[in-house]
Amino acid sequence: MNIIFLILAFINVIIWIYMGLMLFNYLKKIPVFRGTSCSDNEIIYPLLSVIIPACNEEESIEQTISYLISQDYPDFEVIVINDRSTDRTGAILAELDIKYPQLQVITVTDLPPKWLGKNHALYQGVKQSKGEWLLFTDADIKYSPNSLRKTVGYALKNDLDHLTIGPDIVYKGFFYGGFISFFTVVIAVLFMISKSAGLGAFNLIKRSTYQAIGGHEAIAMQPVDDFALGKLVARKGHKQSYGFSKGLISVKLYDNLFAMVKGVEKNQFAGANYSVLATLTMGCFLLFMHVYPFVGLFFGPEWARVLCGVSVITVFVIYNYSKNYMCLSLRHFFIHPLSALLYFWAVLKSMVKILSRGGIEWRGTVYSLKELRKHTL
Repeated sequence: MNIIFLILAFINVIIWIYMGLMLFNYLKKIPVFRGTSCSDNEIIYPLLSVIIPACNEEESIEQTISYLISQDYPDFEVIVINDRSTDRTGAILAELDIKYPQLQVITVTDLPPKWLGKNHALYQGVKQSKGEWLLFTDADIKYSPNSLRKTVGYALKNDLDHLTIGPDIVYKGFFYGGFISFFTVVIAVLFMISKSAGLGAFNLIKRSTYQAIGGHEAIAMQPVDDFALGKLVARKGHKQSYGFSKGLISVKLYDNLFAMVKGVEKNQFAGANYSVLATLTMGCFLLFMHVYPFVGLFFGPEWARVLCGVSVITVFVIYNYSKNYMCLSLRHFFIHPLSALLYFWAVLKSMVKILSRGGIEWRGTVYSLKELRKHTL
């Protein structure tokens, strides 16, 4: 038994050290966008189309549009798609449409077959847009006044085809923050390993690139549409960059921890292409990497506990280094294994719910699992 603990601890520490070194090297290359003034006056900025899907967003849509309209970007349009909203979203958009000439409102009343609602809404927005560049964003994002100039300018200077940015996340509560910190690290590692990236808060893409990868028609049934878009960009050989916000854009994801756990459920099983074996394997690896070394400090032979201690120290170093880039706090390291267990529970719950229901239910619409499995990337 002691040799088993020793082997497990050795494998764990090797993976953590290797992954830590990879992550440090990866993060060093990632731009950090700050909410400071922008002085790129020599750049000729192209027409930009900001496209926002809105389904029951009465609490945030007006504020988001006001932040966008106040941007100092020289030439842009804002297109909002009211996607079958049942609250006051439509009425609010009708008032804003009159108030702001840059705003265009599209109303979607029906969802055609073989489309997810958000993907279809974005597709409709693109059809009405005129910009050389497209920005897909959410209805609850807050923008600093120079966000568009700074990001489009960066994309032009670096000859990018696609730029996605992780926003600052607004939250309340220590355990909620711990879960967000853990989730942020997981996303960064996923992007690093997959060599592709995409986040719904900020997906900036050149129109020609969007058309070359097949647009939203190519990901019509992808629940994780933002990452799927980025995956296609990388797969087709276009130039992509992933960045972090430090005061540039922000979002309040959910009101509390349990709401966020429920919110991420729709993506976890989909991320494993609806495979039970892949999901269970991912869950076991998650427990081995993020829970075992903390538990292993107190069990097994002495050398195994020492190796687990090295793994735990490596996790601490990763948190300490990553806080300079990502939206996480060093104090959340102390509940890292608890956050991992909660994430593991969310992954399993996602799988069980989708299998038992026979599909994904999201914003009042149920999407068949049989149909979803036909359209995996």
